[in-house]
Amino acid sequence: MRLKDKIAIVTGASRGIGAAIARGYASEGARVVLAARTLPDLQAVAAEINEAGGEALPIETDVTDEDAVKNMVAQTVTQFGGVDILVNNAGGAMWKPVWATSLNTWEWLIGVNLRGPFLGCKHVWRPMRERGGGVIINIGSTSGSRAYPYFAAYSASKWGLVGLTKSLAEEGIPDNIRVNVINPGKVDTAQRSSIKDEGPILAPEDLVGTAIFLASDEAAWMRGHVIELEAPDPTSVPAVGRRRNSKGG
Repeated sequence: MRLKDKIAIVTGASRGIGAAIARGYASEGARVVLAARTLPDLQAVAAEINEAGGEALPIETDVTDEDAVKNMVAQTVTQFGGVDILVNNAGGAMWKPVWATSLNTWEWLIGVNLRGPFLGCKHVWRPMRERGGGVIINIGSTSGSRAYPYFAAYSASKWGLVGLTKSLAEEGIPDNIRVNVINPGKVDTAQRSSIKDEGPILAPEDLVGTAIFLASDEAAWMRGHVIELEAPDPTSVPAVGRRRNSKGG
């Protein structure tokens, strides 16, 4: 088990990507704290993990509320003795032209997608340092490394998350705290339920292997990396470059 006896906090763990990563970490031996605003959903995921032989603690948390984040970290330290891994997955999305984007929408997206990870990083830093180091994984988006129309507010928050990641990766060197970001493309989550996606799309579980790798000792020298994950579209490859499937080769 690559994460045996590690203590991990996963935000946005009530469903989708966060729930998938939490299950994956538990299967690799980590004790997992599940954080989100919807306690009943968190309890359902925790029960699933515990019934499978893992150990999960649900904590109702609004990641944009500093007192709530401090409480989440304090409960984790009290229950498990420290923090080794933080996955900042909680986030929101909205796609509108800039002229139709309200200030409330802008501030909400910056709050949940950038303020939330900042607060998580801030409050796990000392507990991680006291244990000799740790790992922080931010879940971003390809909108944080590419430009798309109608994504101005969302992209600003995700580009900001990349900047936060890279700065903290440097800051973490003397404290042995590694910080990286996973930028997935389209993922089949409830957040995208209103969008009619065409072409291949990732499942939440498709991020789990990368999240486990980054949290493990196998990624000991990875700091400040932006890892993009996308479902490949075979139709985008010119026919001359495709491998033929016939027995003739």
